[in-house]
Amino acid sequence: MSGKKTEYVSLSIPLSIAKEVDELIEELGYWPSRSAFAREAILEKIREERRRLRELREAKEAPSGGLTGDQPPLKPQGDDRSPEKKEEQENGDK
Repeated sequence: MSGKKTEYVSLSIPLSIAKEVDELIEELGYWPSRSAFAREAILEKIREERRRLRELREAKEAPSGGLTGDQPPLKPQGDDRSPEKKEEQENGDK
């Protein structure tokens, strides 16, 4: 093992998301803590976005721009509205 210490940072999330994480941890028992859950989720997101960037670069380098008639352009995934905002907007639309 190297003598280099790992440095850490703190992140803040809304309490409602933390409660959902706690429920998953309790129900599934896969993670020992919120931190372990968050670390795994973040690493998964990093892999997904790096794959997406690689695909975009490859599409730009392809002679036809990488798109064929049956392939829509890649769009960002996910919805970065908070669960509260989503609920407000969904309830406001009814």
